[in-house]
Amino acid sequence: MSTPVILGINLAILVALGAIAKTVKSDPTTKGGFNFNYTTSDLVIMAVLGALAGVINTWMGNIWYAANTVSPIYGAALQGTFMWAYVLAYFLVRKSGTMLIIGLIEATVEALLGNQAGLSTLGWGISQGIGAEVVMAFCMYSKFGWLALGLAGAGASQFGTVWSFILYGWTSLQDYLIAAPINMISGFIFSGLLGYYLGKMIEKTGLLRSTRRKEE
Repeated sequence: MSTPVILGINLAILVALGAIAKTVKSDPTTKGGFNFNYTTSDLVIMAVLGALAGVINTWMGNIWYAANTVSPIYGAALQGTFMWAYVLAYFLVRKSGTMLIIGLIEATVEALLGNQAGLSTLGWGISQGIGAEVVMAFCMYSKFGWLALGLAGAGASQFGTVWSFILYGWTSLQDYLIAAPINMISGFIFSGLLGYYLGKMIEKTGLLRSTRRKEE
């Protein structure tokens, strides 16, 4: 196996997930489009969530390393537990680039708190953030329903394995392909659905009414 092969496989997976996200019905939706005009409230939300996720993921990272040492399949089952804040922040802020920014913040916090990979942890934040952003870009950042966000979580989880491969390699292409659906299911549930339902809970409190401009 080589990095170009792994990258090609994962780009194909992201295209497939993005195409599905583009076609599924999703409620709520907005007019979408690329929007990087972050407000002060947006930046505060991303900073707080990124820092919180960095602390939690540092602890989860130790569990992932232990599981991955036993078997990469066990690591795959936990791969999706790291990106819930990416999806949650996107649900709250509703602007392009949010998930990549969260990835950079939380990975930086992890590195500072002593993640075993050190500064290499940033590679996961970037790759996972890109994976989620690509899926949402296919539907022009206009969908915020559970299925669309679940697919974003799946894309983040799977694309993060590109960096895992670069750092640690993989036993065989067959094992990698076996682990891929496990990665995506894990990301769909633990990042996509968890992020979505946490967002719905926060939304119901009314805390976002003064900061979110409703778009028809």
